[in-house]
Amino acid sequence: MSAPERVVVTGMGLATALGFGPDDHVPALREGRSAAAPITRFDTSGFRTSTGGQCDEARLAESLESRWPRARLRGLDVDTRLLLWGVAEALEDAGLRASGLPGPLPAVLGTTLEGIRQGERWYAEVLGRGLRRARMRRLLNATSGAQFATIAELLGLPLEPACVSNACATGVSAVGRLFRRIRRGAAEVGLAGGYDCLTRFIHLGFDSLGALTPAVCAPFDRARSGFFIGDGAGVLVLESLGRARRRGARILGEIAGYGESADGVHPTHPDPEGGGIARAVAQCLESAGLGPDAVDYVNAHGTATPANDAAESKGLLRALGEDAGRRVPVSSTKALVGHTLGAAGAVEQCFCILALDRGFLPVQANLTDPDPACPLSFVRDPRGTPRAALNTSLGFGGANGVLLSRRWEEARR
Repeated sequence: MSAPERVVVTGMGLATALGFGPDDHVPALREGRSAAAPITRFDTSGFRTSTGGQCDEARLAESLESRWPRARLRGLDVDTRLLLWGVAEALEDAGLRASGLPGPLPAVLGTTLEGIRQGERWYAEVLGRGLRRARMRRLLNATSGAQFATIAELLGLPLEPACVSNACATGVSAVGRLFRRIRRGAAEVGLAGGYDCLTRFIHLGFDSLGALTPAVCAPFDRARSGFFIGDGAGVLVLESLGRARRRGARILGEIAGYGESADGVHPTHPDPEGGGIARAVAQCLESAGLGPDAVDYVNAHGTATPANDAAESKGLLRALGEDAGRRVPVSSTKALVGHTLGAAGAVEQCFCILALDRGFLPVQANLTDPDPACPLSFVRDPRGTPRAALNTSLGFGGANGVLLSRRWEEARR
């Protein structure tokens, strides 16, 4: 049996409420600057919370209109626009064109409820204008399949699409599935990532569960009270190392391992002992051929809900060992961009690649009184040169996903 292919990252498309691309995100990650702001996209009257993380839609439109005529973008909502921008940016960053591909490009992209905003707007039109005058295209675009078709059409890029939906572990799961495919030699290059956006339905759903905070998002803090929902798209170009070297691609980092598990404990709460996430971390490290002592940064799921943060902390300590678990720098960047749902694991994977490539640690924002139930080593100072980063995601239904990535300079030695 031949050795597994090494899988590298050669392109990135990253968009959140903090901005577009690495240069908008790295300073905020280093400073611990949050994008949380009052929601203006829909009316929050009567809601328990009214804070979210909205992208700059005007800037998004301007960027897309520099690539395509405005008429071709008409009718696309913010969710499809975010995905379109992320895919186009990742391909451009990697220096890939449709003409240089051997066939349809594998695209493993994840979302939880995308297209829901199109459905919301169609329903509002039905209520206000009647069924016959409501724009049917909105309803058609309420499916991820339609969004994939739009991307392929606008980019002139034949795709081999696969849509992943694995609760809040979706983004990590999408990247992990393409990683496994390339690693076993079933593909040489592809797109992987996740996307979701802030909508009334999604905000109201989490608000009714009491998961959204009326204060600030403060992961691992004793007074934590939940998260805010944010727009997000994170898309990566993954390639086999051999193909990347043959075409002289710039390598941003290496994906070295992936692990997944299911708790089977509760529909919305994680295993309180962290058993599921511990198993996923152990599987990830085993697939990478590395021990716990190799990890020197963890981008935690860290939703700032009491149950998640305590369970995740226990799981990390179980998987890494008490000493390592208390020593390895940890932060949750949801304090900065919010919970981007299906995009979260992919966005946070982009953050890991940036931290490894540019040599810094994303700061844990809004942490003033660490909870004793979360005895980890939280990042206070961005100075550092991590070599291997874990990216952990936990989701409803007990879904767990973990990626391990390595700094490319370190991986080459």
